[in-house]
Amino acid sequence: MTNIRDLLPPRSVLPLTCHFIAILWQVGAITTGGRFVKGCIRMIPVLFFVTLFGYELFAENYNTAIRKIEERLNLIKSASNKFNIDYKILCSIIYTERTVNYDWEDDALDKILANVGLNSSMGFCQIKLKTAYWIERQLNDSTSVHFPGKKYESILSVSKSKRELIMKLTNDSLNVLYASAYLRIMISRWEKEGFSIDDRPDIIGTLYSTGLFKSNGEERIPNRHPNPNDFGKGVLKALSLFE
Repeated sequence: MTNIRDLLPPRSVLPLTCHFIAILWQVGAITTGGRFVKGCIRMIPVLFFVTLFGYELFAENYNTAIRKIEERLNLIKSASNKFNIDYKILCSIIYTERTVNYDWEDDALDKILANVGLNSSMGFCQIKLKTAYWIERQLNDSTSVHFPGKKYESILSVSKSKRELIMKLTNDSLNVLYASAYLRIMISRWEKEGFSIDDRPDIIGTLYSTGLFKSNGEERIPNRHPNPNDFGKGVLKALSLFE
């Protein structure tokens, strides 16, 4: 099997360094006085080494990803059914996400990063905090162009606090529900413009990885001839694992 990681550039050290700083920040929030400074100095070599090299040492492998998906298959099928999407596409997206973008540090640091205010990816499907809140808003705003329809209205309520949202995303059944809702929103959005992507797992996967908006806030406009990125191609290839 081709290693999907080979299709992507290596991770930058910068995000890993940010993770390292966030750990120290979190520790500083619960310690006081000179003991914190002294403790940080002692931990710097250890934490930096683990942060920098842990990705290669503990990245999730393909067999582990498949096993975890199989363990949660009933949750995935239930969530897919609620939002009327193909569960096999969701499985393929989760598989690709976990074998390309997920590693040990996500389990170790995501909740810490979210609690200190960063837009961390959370839970089994690695849903970003801001994306999750956006999903909630679209499901509950019938005036939004991304509103997928009344049959999906209020399946996920709008969180009243960051803490509530974090708690939701650390629950596997709800996390999978957010991922399923996200796929429904993007599929329905394209349908409104006259373009069906139900049978384009590569394009659905591409949108899942890039998001529906560009970095400048502009929407990625639905179009007749969309092109998949490497993540989307990986989703299409992984689909055969769940046939």
